[in-house]
Amino acid sequence: MPELRNLLSQLGRRPSVEGKINRFLPRKKSYSSDDMLSVQVDNFNPTSVSGLCYSSSLTTMLPSEAVFLQSAVKALRLLFLAKKAESKLLSYDINGWTDVNTLPLPRKRRSLSLPSAAGGPIIVCLDTSWSMSGVREKLAKAVVIASVQAAARQGRECRVVSFSSAKNAVESGVISCDAYGVKRLLDFLTFSFGGTDVTGALNFAIGTLDMASSDIILVTDGELPNPPVSQEIMDKLEILRQQSGMEIHGLLIGKKESPGLSSLCTTVHDFLVDYELNNCVSLWNNSQPQNAQEHPSKSSSTALYANFSPTIAVFNCSPRLKGYVWKLRTPTYPRTTLTLYATRNTISQEFSHTSIRFMEPDKCLLLRKRDNKTGGRNRRLLDDDDAWDHEFDRVDEVFESGSDRHESRISTTSQKDHGRNFEFMQRVDDAYESMQQKVTLELRMWSRNDLESEVKQSPFHCKRHVLLDSISYVESGLIERNAESRLVVLGMVSQEHVLFIGPPGTCKSELGRRLSQLCGGPFFQRLFTRFTTPEEIFGPLSLRALENDEYLRCIDGFLPTANVAFLDEIFKANSSILNTLLTILNERQFDNGAGMRIKCPLKCVIGASNELPESEDLDALLDRFLLRANVLPVSDAGLLQMLTRITPTCHTQTIDVARDLELLVSDISLSLETISLDQNICLLIQNLRKFVRDELGTYVSDRRLVKASRLLRVSAATHGRAKVDYVDCLLLESILWQTPDQQVDIREWLLDNITPRDEVVQQSRFLLRGLATEALALVRKTMGDITGESGAHEADLEAIRSVQKEVEQISTLLQSHSEEVERHVALVDGLEEHIWISQDSAHAAKQFLMPLALAAANSLRNACSEAITLKMYLTDQLENDLRSPLIEMLCNNDGDDDVLFTEDELQMSMKEAKRKYDRVTLRRWKSARRQTQQEF
Repeated sequence: MPELRNLLSQLGRRPSVEGKINRFLPRKKSYSSDDMLSVQVDNFNPTSVSGLCYSSSLTTMLPSEAVFLQSAVKALRLLFLAKKAESKLLSYDINGWTDVNTLPLPRKRRSLSLPSAAGGPIIVCLDTSWSMSGVREKLAKAVVIASVQAAARQGRECRVVSFSSAKNAVESGVISCDAYGVKRLLDFLTFSFGGTDVTGALNFAIGTLDMASSDIILVTDGELPNPPVSQEIMDKLEILRQQSGMEIHGLLIGKKESPGLSSLCTTVHDFLVDYELNNCVSLWNNSQPQNAQEHPSKSSSTALYANFSPTIAVFNCSPRLKGYVWKLRTPTYPRTTLTLYATRNTISQEFSHTSIRFMEPDKCLLLRKRDNKTGGRNRRLLDDDDAWDHEFDRVDEVFESGSDRHESRISTTSQKDHGRNFEFMQRVDDAYESMQQKVTLELRMWSRNDLESEVKQSPFHCKRHVLLDSISYVESGLIERNAESRLVVLGMVSQEHVLFIGPPGTCKSELGRRLSQLCGGPFFQRLFTRFTTPEEIFGPLSLRALENDEYLRCIDGFLPTANVAFLDEIFKANSSILNTLLTILNERQFDNGAGMRIKCPLKCVIGASNELPESEDLDALLDRFLLRANVLPVSDAGLLQMLTRITPTCHTQTIDVARDLELLVSDISLSLETISLDQNICLLIQNLRKFVRDELGTYVSDRRLVKASRLLRVSAATHGRAKVDYVDCLLLESILWQTPDQQVDIREWLLDNITPRDEVVQQSRFLLRGLATEALALVRKTMGDITGESGAHEADLEAIRSVQKEVEQISTLLQSHSEEVERHVALVDGLEEHIWISQDSAHAAKQFLMPLALAAANSLRNACSEAITLKMYLTDQLENDLRSPLIEMLCNNDGDDDVLFTEDELQMSMKEAKRKYDRVTLRRWKSARRQTQQEF
């Protein structure tokens, strides 16, 4: 378990003046001796050299500065004296560490590298209650054994405290990492009690063990009361946290959340849940009969996409189920649920009930539609067992008859229909079918030809091949560097800088060199260290200019004259070069003395680093790089492909598009003013910033957001579109993260929120229901007369005309919104052709977004159809006696999507459907079949 190994390596580590370097969250200085001891840089304790800085000290200045003092040239001696007077002598930055009392910062920030002392004993508090039996017991023992091994490797002690109640808490003593110690540990772990009370274990750890340099691991299934311990124990733990920095890490087994455990622990880890469910899957695989292999079609009918996740699975279902979330419970582990996301085709396979059961979609529990407002961090499995039992009982009652489809709800209208005259009902049905045909004709369907004509009219449509050729040139001969190649070309086209974070030897510098060859012109490359001087980056001082009392640098061949630059280990830049570097990166200008600011021809800078900056002083430099990518080593499969090549990075292509690229970049920059950024895209960016700020604790500067909006316009322009669309916003996952782990959270948030929201549909349907009810009351009052020919009062006719006007406005709004969603569906369908999104990312995003987009489009089409239908019912195209029953049918049609039809049912003939369904269900069957035909 890599997660457990990383956790054990950090337990008990505290900042110390001496020791190995580890990473810690920054803390602020405190003036109370009761607060936790940490370390900070002390400039008056010169024990080590950390880099270069400017000063007036003659003892720490660089030898290159002393050369000026000893020079025979008078101007150089005067320059030395001037730099000393202004504290501009380039000097070594010498400092050390000192102990200080500190307090935690209210906002989570990037960790710092600080020296740390060896940790104290690893303390494992193990839940041995009855609920921890079975697979959970095995996982708990594996955690304890891994803790013993980690303690032995680190030269530390390991102690285990088992608990089940306040009085039943037993400590194992020091466990040695040998055969005797493991045997004694396993014998100790055989004890089991009832209940789950952590009070005894915590009391023992606090009162007996040294917690000054120790942390606690609490392994439990989360069945704890809330609060889990008394207020007295909570106060003791808080004092320990403040004085020694003690942390309690909870390891959850069996569920994703536990309120009681969250209130007790500093951090709750749920990665053990995945291992438990993986064990469940292996149990199911082992329990399958041998003859199951004889029916491969049955065993493969679920068609699980990509890699099976223990908590998330994707299965096939009817088109009417797309966009829904299903919850299934494993019979062996009734408290564990499985989340299923519905896609397209139906399944008809019911597996063995040994561990996990994939039932037919009609027999699953339809919980809710996917919530598009919720970010990836807020998706959790439900743990309310009583609610689950109630819902499953309800579903069992519905399906106890054994029917293969969900029974349709018979509305009040359908019950009344059976008692009416057959001839009149036939007229109503004929009028309904006739009006539905007219609605279909009036319903303006957005065509993909509109998008194609928009793209073809763009001047950049014929230049698309230039960008694709450029990406292919940069990627040629590289393994698994498609996304990075697209980013560097996008950075050059948008004239923004690109940052690569990753270990050494991952082809970061090669990407920079290839971009330089692609663009032509001077290329500058430099490896930064803590002792890099300004002369290495910006050029040496001009001696001839000094003789003329001018402070100028010889910049030819250095960063100020380069078109493309690759700056390795960019965050090791010291303060002597930082300010000038920031000006070049942001304003593309260089101060070359005497108030002379020259323009730099810089198109793109590719920065690279093995790690993110530790000091907040470098946040401004980090903010200059708009596009960011976490570059990982190649996978195992990619490694085999790479090793078969004689020269893995051999460039096999030649290309000459420098001139075309330069003209294309210039034309795109001039056309950005014509690319619109709609209000809905702006709201999406606004909500994303709130999520990054509130949930991830990361500040996003206004400059970054403005540049991000410009880059989205560049993306739309290069695809020939006249406005920014939702699919372009997928690029924001490479822009707004501050640490690589945040990129996953931002990607999940974008996938959850990038589909156009259905607030317009919900509000419009609510208004339409009210207008339909009002119209029904009016036409009943006028006996169906809407023209006044049958003697209706003018006041009633005026009210009907007012309703007509409001319905027409709603219809126009829904039509406009429907065109926007249909456009989104077309763009998602063609996502794999997006220039700037890698093939793997585009495929995964399309697989996730397509069901949501189609569901939103279907919902909008239904709402538009309702609005147009009501509008036609209020015209003179209907006979007066038919208007009231038709509007009543529209009022009683609640528009719910929980009357579902399988693919076999949708393929039935009209004669079979009439024999099988009542009138209301038959109309819904016709509507569902019509929607399915429109999809395909």
